[in-house]
Amino acid sequence: MRLADIYLMYAEAAAQGYGSAMGKAGSYAKTSVDAVNVIRDRVGAGHVDAKFLGSLDTYMEELRRERAVELSFEGHRFNDLRRWLMISKNPYTLKKSIEFDRAATLDPAKDPRENRVLNIRESVILERKFTEKHNWLPLKVNDVNLYLEFSQNPGW
Repeated sequence: MRLADIYLMYAEAAAQGYGSAMGKAGSYAKTSVDAVNVIRDRVGAGHVDAKFLGSLDTYMEELRRERAVELSFEGHRFNDLRRWLMISKNPYTLKKSIEFDRAATLDPAKDPRENRVLNIRESVILERKFTEKHNWLPLKVNDVNLYLEFSQNPGW
């Protein structure tokens, strides 16, 4: 767990709990958007744009994107999508590839990674066949059979 993860969890909880990007816990001085800006300030990315602060829905979309970027390759994305009940929704079911070409350089001493990017292409590698049942794990059959009132998770 990293400090950035803590800030993002706080930002999400404060926004959802108080219904706004300006929501904040009574015992903490930072608003939800302030917590995200702490992370963005660390890398010099600038603050969250004002166009995302108008409604909770647009702010949450930006917060989800921020979480995907900040915590990429750390194994949080699958559980985040399940928690948000979005694992079966497009575009989250698509695994994509982004390919591009580099502009040729006349200077052989120049690092090719500094060349301009040309012809950006995005293609779908595969589409995952998740359904809403994948938001929950199945319970053990023996556990479900203990009591009549204890039912299996939906879809399982």
